[in-house]
Amino acid sequence: MVDKKPNVGVLYGVVGLLVVVLAVAIYLLLDTRKNLNLVSEDLAEKTEYFRVERDSLEGELRTIYVQYDSLETDNLDLQVQMSEQQQKIDRLIAIQADDAYKIKMYKREMETLRTVLRSYIVQIDSLNMQNQELMAENKQLRNTERRLATEKAQLEEEKTQLEEIKDLATTLQASQINLVLLNKRDKESSKIRTAVKVRVDFVLRANKVTTPGEKPIYLRILRPDRVLLGSPDLQMFEFEDEQLPASASRIVNYENEDLPISIFWTNDGEIVPGEHSVELYAEGKIIGSSSFVLK
Repeated sequence: MVDKKPNVGVLYGVVGLLVVVLAVAIYLLLDTRKNLNLVSEDLAEKTEYFRVERDSLEGELRTIYVQYDSLETDNLDLQVQMSEQQQKIDRLIAIQADDAYKIKMYKREMETLRTVLRSYIVQIDSLNMQNQELMAENKQLRNTERRLATEKAQLEEEKTQLEEIKDLATTLQASQINLVLLNKRDKESSKIRTAVKVRVDFVLRANKVTTPGEKPIYLRILRPDRVLLGSPDLQMFEFEDEQLPASASRIVNYENEDLPISIFWTNDGEIVPGEHSVELYAEGKIIGSSSFVLK
């Protein structure tokens, strides 16, 4: 009969060794699991940190985007540059940063964006100040222009008034106008039927302002029906840009002193009873008028 005791001892030894190995394996497994749990928790914490950091940075990027959007300027170059910065912000947000490198890049780019934004604010403030100064200058120029226009209008009005005064001052004046009928003996007559001539007497008044020299004087005699007693040679003169017919005329030498004058018109039978008007003209202006009743 074979003795089996040694084999049992070996078996117990093997079993014991296996128990020890199993215990070590279980310990290592539990330790590894613990470490994995720690690593997983740390990764979850870092992931949450990166998410919060990313969300915070995205929020700041969007705030900077809105700040760019709120800047107002008429400068086309600045408008293009600010639009490019906003496009850059859109590209950064689209990256969806989820690690330390990208978050670091976010922060670096965001600082650049803030610096550029500040420079734009300074430029826009400077441009606005310049615009305000230009507006103030334009307003001052417009006020000056209006003032000059008013002064010019006043000067033109004063010039016109002075010209009118000068024109009036230099205008000759006829006074003491009288109409006399003459018979064939050149004697005064009170009857139309015996009159062969009409003599109009007047005084050309003294005027120290007007130019002395030869002055053509034109006479117009109008019947009661406003028909002109015309001249045989159809004399014409200019008055207010029109040509008027004259009854008779005479050239006198005027020396700025009172000058008695007589102008004659030959009666061709056109005189009729009633009120006749007498008008005297010189240098394109009417210098005197009167009316007379003839019988």
